[in-house]
Amino acid sequence: WSSDVCSSDLDSTQVSSRLTGIVKIFSNGVAFAALKNNGSVVTWGRKDYGGNSSGVVSQLQDGVVEVSGTGGAFAALKQDGSVVTWGDGSFGGNSIAVATQLQKVQQIVSNLSAFAAIRQDGSVVTWGDMGGDSSGVRTQLGNGVRQVYATGYGFAALKQDGSVVTWGDSRYGGDSRAVRDGLSGVLRIVGNDYAFAALKNNGSVVTWGRKDYGGNSSGVVSQLQDGKYRDWE
Repeated sequence: WSSDVCSSDLDSTQVSSRLTGIVKIFSNGVAFAALKNNGSVVTWGRKDYGGNSSGVVSQLQDGVVEVSGTGGAFAALKQDGSVVTWGDGSFGGNSIAVATQLQKVQQIVSNLSAFAAIRQDGSVVTWGDMGGDSSGVRTQLGNGVRQVYATGYGFAALKQDGSVVTWGDSRYGGDSRAVRDGLSGVLRIVGNDYAFAALKNNGSVVTWGRKDYGGNSSGVVSQLQDGKYRDWE
């Protein structure tokens, strides 16, 4: 290739000469993307899952500031707030359906099969498989989103007012209706593979998702209500 954006087989042999000036390396399930100090990206690994970025080569030659990966695709955030995606479409590698919305993006968050982009106006755009369809909460994600967190196949958006919006696979924390009344005054959220835990401004903790993976904290509920966790990360 004539640029720094390349693809290869499962190892990096074919791009080794271009792996200089690297500032960050990102991975998905089976491929890598290296961000260079000139804002270009070099990719290698499983070709159909993000190792081959030849289809977007011209867009990845400069201006890239961050790359996010799902299980089989990548999304690159550029300095101008635009987004470039490649890899398997079912993992979010195809963002054509939301292309017109992927402007003025400030952050991209991924789970195993979908992406969520936070725009400068506080709205969220999603694409991909499980978690890629946020139509059920579109109105709630239209503004005021401060941060988005992910489990394996779920997302949780923390809004400026301390409320929480969830979507994606219910088995992975995508459905928080059981704890809806408790999800106010939230400061931050942590997700593991299957469940979420939210720290509130009164120091209490609310959990939801798969019960045997931390989504059910009923056994220690009295200990999670006493305000000792204000500095919890």
